[in-house]
Amino acid sequence: MKNRLLENKTAVVFGAAGNLGKQVALSFIDHGAKTYLSDVNISKISDIADAASIEKVDALDEGAIASYMQSIAEKEQTIDIVINLSGSNPAAYNHGKPAVDVSMEQLLIPMKTATATQFITAKAAYRFMSAQKSGVILFITSTLSKIAPAWTTALTASHAATEALTMTLANEWSPEGIRVVCIRSEAMTESPTIDYTFGTMGANIGLSRQEMQATVEEKVPLRRLTQGSETAKVAVMAASDLAEFMTGTVLNHSGGHVLQ
Repeated sequence: MKNRLLENKTAVVFGAAGNLGKQVALSFIDHGAKTYLSDVNISKISDIADAASIEKVDALDEGAIASYMQSIAEKEQTIDIVINLSGSNPAAYNHGKPAVDVSMEQLLIPMKTATATQFITAKAAYRFMSAQKSGVILFITSTLSKIAPAWTTALTASHAATEALTMTLANEWSPEGIRVVCIRSEAMTESPTIDYTFGTMGANIGLSRQEMQATVEEKVPLRRLTQGSETAKVAVMAASDLAEFMTGTVLNHSGGHVLQ
């Protein structure tokens, strides 16, 4: 029998048009959640027929987020899961380039489009979850937060900040029944960000994109990287009742690249 780990739950996915966003949306739906999707570019998710709705929402617009969440709460009477997978073009913050080539303004781009946007949607979720005394807020980071390789200045700083945010929000909100969990994923090979990263970094040291990926895979005990569909499975588990006693933690989906 097919597992339906999120049956009778209402999930809200921000940034659903990205590679991981779409995979998480499909996995949530597959596991029975009534899943609401949003992004600034909804054309990329218009083919997800089983979504509860698909709306154009800017995940940095607090007013729009509040209205959107209110409309969902009025329809469903509960909001059980919220995840924000928004991001930005890595070229905008010189990802894959030396730190001395990253300006202060560029350093702050993923702090806004990754860390801050997840904080904004988490705050919006808190309003409803605190009233119902239950709910799960999921954050996403990468192994950069621990490996901290050269030429990843802005995104590494952002992901480390998001993991710290996970812990402080769990300390503050979990007494009200809200679980806050972060997923730290290894590089997802089909992700446009990873494609850009390996291409740019490889060019800096005279390697092809494929050769650059191979050097990273050699550092992973499982000797491969992951895919969005695998990371999405971790999101399902973290959002489900299988993880009902888990909060304030970072799930280490790194294939052993990070050992702790």
